[in-house]
Amino acid sequence: MAEAVKEKISAVATVTCTIDGQQITVPRGTSVFDAAKRNGIVIPAFCNHDKLKPVGACRMCYVEIEKMPKLQVSCATMATDGMVVSTNSQQVREGRKAVIEFTLINHPLDCPTCDKGGECDLQDLTFDHGYDDSRFGFNKMRFIEEEKRATFDDLKIGPEIVLNRNRCILCYKCVRANKEAFGEYDIGAFERGDLTEINATPGGEVSNPFSGNLVEICPVGALTNSDWRYKIRVWLTKTVPSICNFSGSGTNITFYKEDHKNFLFRVTARCNDDIDDGWLSDITRYGYQIVNSESRLKTPLIKKGGKQVAASWDEALAVIKKHMGEIKDQSGGVCIGGLISPSLDNASLYSFSKLFRTIFKSNNIDFRGDYRYLPSVTDSPFTIAASQPFSISEMETSEVIITFGTDLIREHHNEYLKIRRAVNFFNATVYSVNPYAVKTADIAKSEMVYSPGTDELVINGVCLVAIEKKLVDSSAAAKLKPKISKLSLGEIAKQTGVSREQFVELAEAISSAKKISFIVGEIVARSLDRDKICAALSNMNKLFGIQDKGQLAVLARYANSKGAQKLGISATPYEIVKKELKKIWGEYPDCQPRNTDAMINLMKKEEIKGFITVGANPMRLYPDRRFASEGLEHVDFLVACDMFETETTELADVVLPLCSWAEYDGDYINLEGKVQTGKQAIKPKHESKAAFEIMELIARQFGAKLFENEQNKNGEIEKLLNLDSVLPWPDNFFEIEYEKKSSQDGYPVPLFICDDPHHSGHLTEKSPSLLNFTDSAYVELSKDLAAKIGVADGDPLRVESPVGKIVVPAKISAVLNSDVAIIPRNFSSTQTTSLLMRKKRVDSVKLTRVEE
Repeated sequence: MAEAVKEKISAVATVTCTIDGQQITVPRGTSVFDAAKRNGIVIPAFCNHDKLKPVGACRMCYVEIEKMPKLQVSCATMATDGMVVSTNSQQVREGRKAVIEFTLINHPLDCPTCDKGGECDLQDLTFDHGYDDSRFGFNKMRFIEEEKRATFDDLKIGPEIVLNRNRCILCYKCVRANKEAFGEYDIGAFERGDLTEINATPGGEVSNPFSGNLVEICPVGALTNSDWRYKIRVWLTKTVPSICNFSGSGTNITFYKEDHKNFLFRVTARCNDDIDDGWLSDITRYGYQIVNSESRLKTPLIKKGGKQVAASWDEALAVIKKHMGEIKDQSGGVCIGGLISPSLDNASLYSFSKLFRTIFKSNNIDFRGDYRYLPSVTDSPFTIAASQPFSISEMETSEVIITFGTDLIREHHNEYLKIRRAVNFFNATVYSVNPYAVKTADIAKSEMVYSPGTDELVINGVCLVAIEKKLVDSSAAAKLKPKISKLSLGEIAKQTGVSREQFVELAEAISSAKKISFIVGEIVARSLDRDKICAALSNMNKLFGIQDKGQLAVLARYANSKGAQKLGISATPYEIVKKELKKIWGEYPDCQPRNTDAMINLMKKEEIKGFITVGANPMRLYPDRRFASEGLEHVDFLVACDMFETETTELADVVLPLCSWAEYDGDYINLEGKVQTGKQAIKPKHESKAAFEIMELIARQFGAKLFENEQNKNGEIEKLLNLDSVLPWPDNFFEIEYEKKSSQDGYPVPLFICDDPHHSGHLTEKSPSLLNFTDSAYVELSKDLAAKIGVADGDPLRVESPVGKIVVPAKISAVLNSDVAIIPRNFSSTQTTSLLMRKKRVDSVKLTRVEE
């Protein structure tokens, strides 16, 4: 549990009771069940879960309490002063035995065919408390689909979930978790009494982005998933601790593997209260399947006669040495560039940087392949905001939480669940501020939907209200007002589409809150005007003193984005990092640095002649496909390292097979700066290698070694990670001038390209389970916009921008309430980013129904 939560608990009144002869002091309001658990006394239960509110549904947690005539349900009984509890008396054991007997009246004894065998709570507690046989001779009741007459009475209720209602013991844990923890309602309890059944909602399916948790927390085999069913018994597997590679949170996971087959069988949660509370997104749970994919690159490829053919590592490395060597010798390192994925480990990121800066003598590197027009200075407002510290667990004790420019369900699943917990258990107040309505605003007290492209105006509006109503320090107000008041509050309200009342509500909430978490997401980070928006945020932070009473930060998006920042994997690293690198290496290239956007532009001009991508796929992810394509096609020599063939590897002269994160030990830094290790679960597949190995092999082709040994490499990385790389907020206020962007004639609908809730980046389409949820692109739009166009759900829709055109099915949203279009970028079959323009702040399209 987070330290802040511990402090909060220690500040409340306590009670002292006796449990099994042991005196125990706990905060008032603690259940007997939790009081016992905190002190190492285990009380069995089916329905209890640490992160859910107790309901006392299963009755298995009976205890005997002195002066009470009957056994009590410990999870729903609060500990009181002087209470004397017995958790294992003869009466208690008889009571639990009766509960088990009752539970088994209709439960099928099909353990040999049930995938929960070996990790089933009912199985374990029956052995501990149950009878050897049954006193009841009647036929067991069966839930069965009459039209199916399935042998095992299984019913598929979602893309991955299979339900066997006969095994269900009605603990309601799945329904409660779905509602409380995830805010979803696609599974429920229907009918009453002995006819009660758990099932998907009528006409629907269980397909929310957290659905896999329902299987994991089911105490019996009522819910299983296709990912694990009938593949292997749990006792034949080994477990390995690791972390999620698909988000910035660093969610803790456990791999289940089988050594002889060198195969991963599943991923389950490995609870870390400070980070994930033991919940996994479906991307985290099923994304591991890419490791086992048969379509992985198996050998290096080199281009011969215009075609890529299989080659040995020695052949591929020799080709790299020949061509990169010629470019370096004839044109200099300034003509070599590289792009690496921020999902790779610290050693790989650092090795990439050292290869380019000490061997190629080039500053042309970056890890941000899906941003346009990145800052070219080390202390831009965006860079400062992105460097700020952030704590996931601190959200639990924040009085006010503001999410700004972030569609959490597509960017930060784990943080969304933490915010839900803050609301459910700690009464936090949430404000959602975005350019379109988002599903995760269901927990918000107020949802502020502003016009796309007016982000900084919204922030100015909040500041002006605070100044006008004297909610902030008068001297600070006097300094800021002239810099942001070229538009009146009324004009700002008109431009943004946000009412004055909403501005007042948000300003009052920020000024009165004792503790705040202010979260900024990818809608801001990917904006062409990210620096202007972050300058406005800097003003707001200084005016309200937000960081003095909480936290404000742009959240890192990928598994090691924060690590890439701290290790200097950009053209313009933090000045403190640059100085340390020069000290460690004894050198640092004295040439103009080029970030992703600048490198692609120089490729088009044929000034960058050699380029290396490592786990990156700019052809799909860079927000202007035509620009990326024109750049990469003009490169004289392209090397692409990846796990799969991609749009980028298709253009490459040399392709190198890359290891997955499950195939080697690696350290990663999550969005709050915490270093975590993912352990090697299986051996590298085929001829793949880790990125840091590849960088070392390339360096040796040039007669050099990046590191003398592993200890040397780790020591250099440690020196960088020990630096305080948080950039201070400016002392001054910024002048924020808003330039209204004229709408594109004939293209009236603002477009947002982002991840599907069941996918991340360009790799997850190789996961069969995730494809069961979403297997192709779509355009999501509101009911009103669909009605204007005349399309129904699933109808083909032509989406056209000034530079591109695609045809995808319409997806009618239950959440969107304005005229915007959202399209996922995760599928190679649809060139989504071909609709985007590098120089546009707000991309826009026209939507046309495709007539059959």
